[in-house]
Amino acid sequence: MPRLIHVTVFCLFLPAAAAAGNYQYAKIDFPNATKTVVSGVNARGDLVGSYVDSKGATHGFFWRKGKFTSIDIPQASLTEARGINARGDIAGRILDSAGHEHGFLLTDGKFTQIDYPKAATTEALGVNNAGDVTGRYFNPAGAESGFLFREGVFYRVRIIDSCGTEVWMTQDDGKASVGQFCGPTDRKIHGYLRPTPDHFVNIDFAGAACTSAHWISQKDVIAGSYGLTADDCVASHFHGFVLQQDQFSSIAFPTSIFTDVQAINDYGVVAGSFMGNDGVVHGFEATPK
Repeated sequence: MPRLIHVTVFCLFLPAAAAAGNYQYAKIDFPNATKTVVSGVNARGDLVGSYVDSKGATHGFFWRKGKFTSIDIPQASLTEARGINARGDIAGRILDSAGHEHGFLLTDGKFTQIDYPKAATTEALGVNNAGDVTGRYFNPAGAESGFLFREGVFYRVRIIDSCGTEVWMTQDDGKASVGQFCGPTDRKIHGYLRPTPDHFVNIDFAGAACTSAHWISQKDVIAGSYGLTADDCVASHFHGFVLQQDQFSSIAFPTSIFTDVQAINDYGVVAGSFMGNDGVVHGFEATPK
């Protein structure tokens, strides 16, 4: 049965870092793709994401030590891999042949479709090492809520009076999770940390027009992105960050126009995408030096 989590919202406005962290960056491009997005990284350094081929079709991919494997769910018109855990389970989203959106979990080559009960659309955004799947769904009236899918049970997550809530990732023990929500008064996108089931703490990059927390590691390190202006937020022209011990570090692929951070593993490896001076979107991983 779906469960509604009642919450109290606290605000945490943290100072923005002035300089980027010390990382070694590597560009990730699926061969012959016109666009590559990296969305997840696990403890072994495996990457997942999506790419657009020369015909404009979107496929998921798995990357390990420089070798790509394409992911296409049977009879889907679109496949995107969004998250991967240590054992290699992959979560993501598909569009079926009719264009309807569903979440999925791929385990040992077995595909399981994930649909929140009575939802109009469902999107899976992450999967932790315990096999818990996180994401968002829209009800038939168009209202957005987040969800946690654990051991066959859906848990609804929504900040009261928000105009939308998403759950991007939860820790293995379910202790803490992160995501984003639409503010009930300012209608802006804010990141959040949910340290306990009953409380949310806002994460706002100082001076940003929108902030989203995309991932939390087992070491309590949070990764995400922010936009400096309302137009940047709409166009997804983001800047990446890592948040550790209340301190932000900026993540920016060298010479990039924008950088969108999607995930971080327990060894501090950051993954995401960027737009280069060539106007093309590429994936990347950033390894701490």
